[in-house]
Amino acid sequence: MTTLFTRDKTMGQARGRLTYRRGAATVELSICLPLFITILFGSIEASNLIYLRESLCLASYEAARQAVSLDVSSQDIEKRAKQLLQSRGIDNPTITISPSDITTVSGGDPVTVTVSVLTSSQTLLPKVVYGQRTISAQTSFVKE
Repeated sequence: MTTLFTRDKTMGQARGRLTYRRGAATVELSICLPLFITILFGSIEASNLIYLRESLCLASYEAARQAVSLDVSSQDIEKRAKQLLQSRGIDNPTITISPSDITTVSGGDPVTVTVSVLTSSQTLLPKVVYGQRTISAQTSFVKE
């Protein structure tokens, strides 16, 4: 009989500690969950911006590579860059080719292609966070 009484007493104390631990777990969750979610969305957003930057680098490289080949127009170069960016889900890029008239460039002269896009139109976060910041990539090649 004594052992039954001891078990009941021990079970009651364990129940009290369990209730106390539930409260502590709730407080810990309420502190850690917002921090965890912030880190999670920050990581996703950083990955998104890295993807955006690499896509711009690829588009400028491919457009510049096409620009130095023979018999190509500025419209063809812009079309190639926009095609690559659209396939990656990037809208409204700004493509600048220097010099603007590719047909007048002679062999041995540099050709530069710059591709840029507003970050606010490509990110998950509200426009307030980035404002009107622009990410750009530039590639230069020598005309053949």
